[in-house]
Amino acid sequence: MKKVLTLFLIVVTVFWLVGVAQAATSADKQTAIDAGLAYLAATQNANGSWNYSGYEPAATAAALLAFVDQSYKPLGWNGPDYSTVVSKATTYLLTDATALPFAAGGNWWGFGAGSSGIQMAAANNENTYTTGLTIPALSRLVSNPYGGAALVNPTDVISSTNALVNGMTYAQVIQKMVDSFTYYQTGPPGAPAPFTPVAADRYGGWRYYAGERDSDMSTAQWAPISYLFAGQVSGVTIPDGTVKTALQAWLTADQYSSGPNKGGVDYQPGAGIINDTHAGGFLVSNYFAGGGGSQADALAWLNAHWKDAPSGTWYGNEGHPYAMWAVYKGLETLYGTAGAGPISNLNPQGTNMIDPGAEWNWWEDYCQWLVDSQNANGSWNGYSSWVGPLAAAWDINILNATQTVAPTPEPCTLLLLGAGLFGMAGVRRRFKK
Repeated sequence: MKKVLTLFLIVVTVFWLVGVAQAATSADKQTAIDAGLAYLAATQNANGSWNYSGYEPAATAAALLAFVDQSYKPLGWNGPDYSTVVSKATTYLLTDATALPFAAGGNWWGFGAGSSGIQMAAANNENTYTTGLTIPALSRLVSNPYGGAALVNPTDVISSTNALVNGMTYAQVIQKMVDSFTYYQTGPPGAPAPFTPVAADRYGGWRYYAGERDSDMSTAQWAPISYLFAGQVSGVTIPDGTVKTALQAWLTADQYSSGPNKGGVDYQPGAGIINDTHAGGFLVSNYFAGGGGSQADALAWLNAHWKDAPSGTWYGNEGHPYAMWAVYKGLETLYGTAGAGPISNLNPQGTNMIDPGAEWNWWEDYCQWLVDSQNANGSWNGYSSWVGPLAAAWDINILNATQTVAPTPEPCTLLLLGAGLFGMAGVRRRFKK
């Protein structure tokens, strides 16, 4: 009995020490998150948007996701009440929604004649980006994957000055947006207009705007990401079957299967723009589609290029917000943020250790960089076109370990619960991001 009690006390002590170590380091992440949210709140426009050179819906949706997801975490907004910020951002996005008519003929995805979807307005008709950012934000607003109530009920009826969405429920609006992606996925060779691809190797992806009949990897990731978020909303149906099969074809066509670029993912087949952004987008798309190309080869390529510095607009990893967000979504969806993970070619941990109680991995590497590079006003410098509120929102979500699919309990938490240490497990979770 004495040995059992001693062993029990040792287990308690070990987990208590781990919790203390992680509490201090998680405080660094939480401080960065708090400062980032304060920066976003201070720069929100009166109409609920954030300035972004014509791409206001994109920046607003990204910021909304950052605020909403943090509200569901144990520390919540950690002091300030950002409910007005969230409400104004949501109102702006719903006001900006526009109808997306479906073509009368050639309806190869099976939608009824005269049906339509909903998209977000954007500069230069790049609606795929803005709609792809808005679906995750609205989906997380009405679904809390961490347990507990969401900020808004998916069956709540919308009151808006926009006649298109006024009187609809949130779930209905999200479904219409999901349907827009599904309907305008680039069809196979020989498909009737408007689905006939401009080239055979563009089948199964998406590009800048609906009906473009083309695909590129930078854009195509937004449909799978949106499907994964929207799939958690009660009453919303995401596509299966043909959509996933077509996406697998696109992923296979756009990845190099041999040669010096093996595993790398191009902007379009043969374009020669092979970068971390496309690798991350490939991984999350591969997860949703259930295959397509080689996941192992993509991870090997990403591991080899992990330390690439931002350059030439499209290239690089740490310091490039678009690349970091795409890579984060791919790796987090596949592996979570704990454990060794698939990346071994990491940057040195350094002296300012973010999580000495955890294993140094790709996510800790990202968090280390984000904490160290944050500006005094809570923003990050960003890179090229990805700066200001858009960069801050994505960086906050990375630090916050925002999850695309519902999380599962961590092994350590399960052990603590099994030992009956409910109080201690609660304390540990309260500090862990």
